[in-house]
Amino acid sequence: MAYLIIALISVLLVALIAWPLLRGAPGEQPVAQGDDLRAVEEELQRSLDAIREIEMDHRAGNLSDEDFAALDREERARAVELMRRRDTLTAGSAA
Repeated sequence: MAYLIIALISVLLVALIAWPLLRGAPGEQPVAQGDDLRAVEEELQRSLDAIREIEMDHRAGNLSDEDFAALDREERARAVELMRRRDTLTAGSAA
């Protein structure tokens, strides 16, 4: 019986010590969400770079007006979607 009480007390002490480590620091975002946010921000940066590249190619005469309009519209829509996803992730981490 004494061993059972000692075992229960030991489990309780381990749980009390481990709880703050498992829970994470206050205001800290979960690792998975941080990774998602980082991935979205990297994709957004690539999209913004692509928009600049499309504009430079158009100005250099490498893209027709029609091709420029189509590529620019698609890439800007992609950038807007990525910004929305980033905003959703950052709003979720602030809550």
